[in-house]
Amino acid sequence: METVADFTDLDSPEVFEACPVLGHDGHVMQLKLSKRVAIGIPVKVRTGDTMSLGEVSYCRVDGDGYVVWVELIEALHNVSELSRLARALVG
Repeated sequence: METVADFTDLDSPEVFEACPVLGHDGHVMQLKLSKRVAIGIPVKVRTGDTMSLGEVSYCRVDGDGYVVWVELIEALHNVSELSRLARALVG
């Protein structure tokens, strides 16, 4: 089963795309995007219940899209549970 990520350019939050995850090795996630993105931009990548922050380190043409490598810097796991806890604490 293919894993899908939500990719967001943090410099331009309107640049958002749901995309397939090609690989994940340690602190690097490889994604397939439909548009070119600049190397060095800060990004947010959400897969399942994990939200990761990182920076684009590589982008090259691949068939009908682009292969993008994201160097992951921070990750929050169980995001939905953290949101539920925050609502309970505030509300």
